[in-house]
Amino acid sequence: MIRETSFGSIEVLLEEDDMVICELLKFHREGRSHVHEKHWEICQILEGSGVIVDGDKRVEVKKGDQYNIAPGNPHWMIPDDYLEILIEYTNKV
Repeated sequence: MIRETSFGSIEVLLEEDDMVICELLKFHREGRSHVHEKHWEICQILEGSGVIVDGDKRVEVKKGDQYNIAPGNPHWMIPDDYLEILIEYTNKV
């Protein structure tokens, strides 16, 4: 199911025991700061380009890149024009 958000949309691709394991995010606008307390967020950039703000870091990403966000780090995404990210949530990298 695709859910519209303030930045674009989220589609949950895989859930296990009521926990999201994998989702597809499509950014048309800047996201909002948030934190995942217990899980790593493994981001695969599928389309477009932009910036992942991870704590004090601003990391430029583009199609084909991977970026890992550690648990407890406040983060959000800023697309240049469009940014499509496949995200896996995991306990380890």
